[in-house]
Amino acid sequence: MKKIVDKIKLSIKYNKKIIIFLVTLGIIAIIAGSIFTIMLNSADKKITMDYINNFVSNISNGNLDYVSALYNGFSTSFSSAIITWLLGMSVIGIPVILFMYFSKIFVLGFSISAIISNYGFKGCLISFSYIFPHQIINIIVYTLLTLLALKVSGKILYSILKKEKLDFKAIMHNYFLILLICLGIFILTILFEVYITPKIISIFLSFLKLNMV
Repeated sequence: MKKIVDKIKLSIKYNKKIIIFLVTLGIIAIIAGSIFTIMLNSADKKITMDYINNFVSNISNGNLDYVSALYNGFSTSFSSAIITWLLGMSVIGIPVILFMYFSKIFVLGFSISAIISNYGFKGCLISFSYIFPHQIINIIVYTLLTLLALKVSGKILYSILKKEKLDFKAIMHNYFLILLICLGIFILTILFEVYITPKIISIFLSFLKLNMV
């Protein structure tokens, strides 16, 4: 166990600059997503609020389409992860990887801001149950995958510019293993989001209704 912890610490230390960059980019994306909610025109705000109200109403009434939710969850998470992973094996993948990373966190910031804007204090509780713990885990895992994709893409670019040989087979073995681990974690978080999160939100909604009576 100590060896694993030491290895993680060493990895964080070695990639400190990239991690700081990605965390900073993620914070900017959340802020940008929150600000974008305020900048929406009245028609777009109505569409957004109607979608959120319909989502919360379906949770309250137990009318969620679990098959559709699972499909959307798997298709969104898996496609983002696989595309990011594939882009890591190209020399032109770095800007696209960063754009995808920014967009993913931007959408999360937008969603949280929209829920809070629509429901006020109640929205804070709904948002908390919406992101904890599965969305936070997803962002951490996706950040790790983005970090590795950037490193692999950087190594390929460096080897081309310096005309040096690259042990691509060894890199791919670890890189592919990380992808499988990330997809496995995504499966667990998606199942949590689809089957557990609505129940938690429903409990919060029932609690708030009781306190408002």
